[in-house]
Amino acid sequence: MPGIDLNYFIRQANKLTEKIEQRKQELANETVEAKSGEGRVTVVANGVQEIRSIKIDKAAIDPNDPGMLEDLITAAVNAALASSRQHMQKELAKISGGVKIPGVT
Repeated sequence: MPGIDLNYFIRQANKLTEKIEQRKQELANETVEAKSGEGRVTVVANGVQEIRSIKIDKAAIDPNDPGMLEDLITAAVNAALASSRQHMQKELAKISGGVKIPGVT
C-alpha cells in the first residue's frame, strides 16, 4: 500500500514495548495485600505476581487442625495473586490505550 510507513509503525511498537517494560519494572515495587480467615492470614504480593510476605496471626495456628491454616494460606495467596494480576492489567492498559497485547499480561 502506498503511503504507509512501515518503519513508523515499527518505531511506535518499539516505544510501546519500552514503556510497558519500564512500567513492569515499576510494578515490581508496588504491592497489593489480601487477607483470609477474618484477617488471620495476610499475604503481600508485588505487581508482577511475586509473593513478598506472608503473615500469620497466632490465632490461626491450631496444631490439631493444620489443614485449616493451609486453606487460609492458599486462599490469601490466590487472592493476592489475583489482585496483583488485576493491578498489572489495569496499569498496562493505561499505556496501551486499553488494547490487549498478547504475551504482555
